[in-house]
Amino acid sequence: MNKYLFILFLFLTFGMKAQNSDYIQIPNSDFERWNNIGTKNEEPDSWHSFKTSTGPFHYLLMQQVERHNAVRPESKGQCSARIFSRSIVGITANGNITNGRLNAGSMFPAGKNNNNYTKRNSEFCTEISRIPDSLTVWICLRTKNIESYGRIMSYVHGDADFVCFTGGWEPYEMICAQVEYEFPRTASKNEMIWKRISLPFIHYPDLCKEPRYILTSFTTNKYPGDGDASDEMFVDDLHLVYNPTLQCTINNEQLTIDEIEIEYDIKGTMSNPNLNLPANEVIVQISLDENFENYVEIGRKTTDVSGSMKCEIPKLFIGKKYFIKVITTNYPMEMVLESDNYKN
Repeated sequence: MNKYLFILFLFLTFGMKAQNSDYIQIPNSDFERWNNIGTKNEEPDSWHSFKTSTGPFHYLLMQQVERHNAVRPESKGQCSARIFSRSIVGITANGNITNGRLNAGSMFPAGKNNNNYTKRNSEFCTEISRIPDSLTVWICLRTKNIESYGRIMSYVHGDADFVCFTGGWEPYEMICAQVEYEFPRTASKNEMIWKRISLPFIHYPDLCKEPRYILTSFTTNKYPGDGDASDEMFVDDLHLVYNPTLQCTINNEQLTIDEIEIEYDIKGTMSNPNLNLPANEVIVQISLDENFENYVEIGRKTTDVSGSMKCEIPKLFIGKKYFIKVITTNYPMEMVLESDNYKN
């Protein structure tokens, strides 16, 4: 019978690719699919701006998002979302997109009735069943004023038509977790400098413990009505990260003197598509010492999901006590198992 000794989990700080329905991504988070292309109603699929807004002043609003062929470094995609400000009746209307819906309810830019909201049971919502650990996205913010800041907001909330506005949200008790980030411009008007941003979610377990929806938005300026009508933000390859875990066992039923089957259980985000790193590999090593100062690789597979791997035991190790290490490369983790099959 085998005994298992957990030695180490190694977690780094970058994210990976979701595997199943437990690890939801916002649809069209790479901004490759678009509706009404070439018209004044052009919007990215599953995302919305002023042309699909509600409220008594929505008729004053114009197009402020469009498909653009500028993409983040080493992207495999063809386009990004360009969000841009405009001057409307002498007021700067900041560019804004959301996976919810916009409401134009006030003539004052900072008015509470100008907001983004989740509309349940409609195209203006994204269901989610657990809180991501972080939000990652590529941004290029070009502003006239060097002191201008853009804003990213994301709210995981409960079963409500949740509203976020300048300075708050409601229903207050329905928030599960939040990202709110203000950042300076990445480029002047004549530059195209991208920055990858990784933002952890802040949890509010005392308010709401049942996540049902995620409401995310991007805007060209942190202050409504501020900035310049020429300000613009490019958004590309958003990805929600769920910190992964690795668990491994040796299959007792399959174990023989010269062969071993390793079962590995991978949960969370692997091979984050916005990091430009090689695909994840699961590697199995064997060593006579638990520090693995000397080891032999006995198995390797390219995969992001759970599975098993049969490996041949080198003759050097047969009849001796040895250790098995399972490694993942992208997200990097490792686990060591101690085997006593030399007693068989």
